Amino acid sequence: MSWTHLTPLPLDVAALEIVPSAPPSPPGDVGPLLSPTPADAVRGMARDRLSAAGGSGQAVFSVTAASVVREPGGALRCSLGCRVDVAGKGGEEGGGGFMEAAAQRGVSGAEASRPRAADLLLRRTMEDLNVEFEFQLRRNLRRWLVAVAPAAGGGAAVPPPVSREELPPGGGAAAPGGAATGRPQPPPDPEE
Repeated sequence: MSWTHLTPLPLDVAALEIVPSAPPSPPGDVGPLLSPTPADAVRGMARDRLSAAGGSGQAVFSVTAASVVREPGGALRCSLGCRVDVAGKGGEEGGGGFMEAAAQRGVSGAEASRPRAADLLLRRTMEDLNVEFEFQLRRNLRRWLVAVAPAAGGGAAVPPPVSREELPPGGGAAAPGGAATGRPQPPPDPEE
């Protein structure tokens, strides 16, 4: 699982710690048998999406839930969760903050008994967690997000997502030569 193709989420902190520990496994957890394990998948999302892009402060990412449980009757239930705590003088207003995200999915019957059902369930739940993670981060730690982050390898900067784009005057398409018109252009005369 990789999340590097998605928009990076750089934080206005000098350091980012991804806590290596995971919560205790509940009874029936088959997650430790998977590759990656649920906790490794959640930490991998953090490594791929988050970065420290500020001059001071610290962010700590921790896994709060990470299991794929085989329940009585053969059903599978995946529970994933994470938390980001931010401290220091970064952000527009200083201070600290936190956010939490969680996702759960389950399968039963024939779908739960298919080969690699637990792996597929983990992938689907990770997709849900990734969406919820970005939503909660933008909602609860908005002032800690940096608009532009350096690209990997010291290349060009990554621009922020486009939220508004200006259209030419009149709202029409640009005509040849760069002039914008609100009228459709007539087709060329076949005699010319």
